Amino acid sequence: MKKLALLLALILLLLSSAACTAKPYCSETFYLMDTIITVTLYTEDEQVAEPIFDDCRAILTELEALWARQRPESEIARFNRSEQGADTLDPRTVTLLQTALKASSAPDGSFDITVAPAVELWQRCGDEARLPTQAEIDSVLSDIGYQSLTLLGDSLQKSRPTVQIDLGGIGKGAAISALISYLEGSVVSGGLVSFGSNVAVFGEKPDGSVFQIALRDPKNKNASVGTLRMTGGKVLSVSGDYERYVMIDGVQYHHIVDPKTAYPSDSGLASVAVICEDGALADALSTALFVMGHARAMEFYRKGIYAFEAILISSDGTVSVTDGLQNDFSASI
Repeated sequence: MKKLALLLALILLLLSSAACTAKPYCSETFYLMDTIITVTLYTEDEQVAEPIFDDCRAILTELEALWARQRPESEIARFNRSEQGADTLDPRTVTLLQTALKASSAPDGSFDITVAPAVELWQRCGDEARLPTQAEIDSVLSDIGYQSLTLLGDSLQKSRPTVQIDLGGIGKGAAISALISYLEGSVVSGGLVSFGSNVAVFGEKPDGSVFQIALRDPKNKNASVGTLRMTGGKVLSVSGDYERYVMIDGVQYHHIVDPKTAYPSDSGLASVAVICEDGALADALSTALFVMGHARAMEFYRKGIYAFEAILISSDGTVSVTDGLQNDFSASI
């Protein structure tokens, strides 16, 4: 399956891809965790910015080594190969798994970290230009279900030897929160991180203005559906059907798999943006709400299980905004 980055289009007044080429900020773009990452710091001093950029790359390099299931030496790959599970996990992995299991249990099966077999099946079918057989779908469905996982201390165990996990729907959100936590303790007064389909801001702009982020129109990559105003401490995560997909017999199948069917979700939504303080949770919820569809997603929001806000874009272009964003989101039309 194609792994294309930048599901979110950013429109910021002060943003550049080159470090310290325009005042009053420095910006650097690099590629890690299978996506393009841009870190923007509000400082004019390159000697201040460069060590911070180096630290950001080091943080992400460590997390990628822990969480990427495609890397044979990662903790996730080690768990997936094992028939029983994995012991002595890194504390950062344990924390992420705690959030992942909680998120898997809350939204009625719409998010599940054991969806890895279905993700791999669709990747393989995309490469082979064919649809999966019913037997293949039934096989992967038998291994999907977070209930087969048990997290005890620094050990994650599985009740079925063929169960595998995929942190692709939550790991990048956790990683961007790790970066923001580090950046908030740095000497820089403010900035922004663009991390594939996730965006986070910290501190303030030098002129005191609010960070503004334009959400891409799922049907037109050169247009936006509106502008979101964000303050420090918030993370935005977007899940959509428009960039990562496979083409089979002329039909586009996007990458967001419904754990209940093992097929790409067909919920009537084209894009979901979630805003909250926890990047991992924002990442997981944007996927879950996308799978739920508009009605169930709004019902889940009103239950108040988690503190978050959301922007839902239906396949017909209708934009819905939860109550807490009424004053912070401005539609383009």
